Amino acid sequence: MFSPIICRDESESIKIIVEYIFYKLSITLPTISKKLVGIDSRLEVLNGYIGEETGEAIFIGICGMGGIGKTTVARVVYDRIRWQFEGSCFLANVREAFAEKDGPRRLQEQLLSEILMERASVWDSYRGIEMIKRRLQRKKILVVLDDVDDHKQLESLAAESKWFGPGSRIIITSRDKHVLTRNGVARIYEAEKLNDDD
Repeated sequence: MFSPIICRDESESIKIIVEYIFYKLSITLPTISKKLVGIDSRLEVLNGYIGEETGEAIFIGICGMGGIGKTTVARVVYDRIRWQFEGSCFLANVREAFAEKDGPRRLQEQLLSEILMERASVWDSYRGIEMIKRRLQRKKILVVLDDVDDHKQLESLAAESKWFGPGSRIIITSRDKHVLTRNGVARIYEAEKLNDDD
């Protein structure tokens, strides 16, 4: 049996190898400065949820008003722990992307492609849901869904813990706590403003 990389033309094989190496290197490179004021105190609660021993995927919410630092906290957590998972994906600005034409389908493609480290083609969002369930239910993954403002977005990307393998962590940032609780997210960190010391 031939290796799938041998059956492709040389330029495509090189591109796949470069993408794989870039992905592996990006796991070790932080995308946010380590000198963030007050970040450690904000991570304590989240670290408790993330490290919680359970046999299933855990949904973790981060909520608060716009500009308070929800995305920054989620990004720092993501950078610090993504190496512990079989695959990871940070979907930024879900609200904006979802509103665009073919937004749900493109977000599903990005989610699958980044986690599986291969190009995924999703023809429609209903098929995308089935692909996510089928391809990710046995994988321990880390996903951040940033700026979610409607439960329909979660229904297309991460509706239930059984979609993902044991030990998976799904972090959702939202301005609306009701969006999180409606989807059954019980572990919610309410982002706070900096204190006087910070």
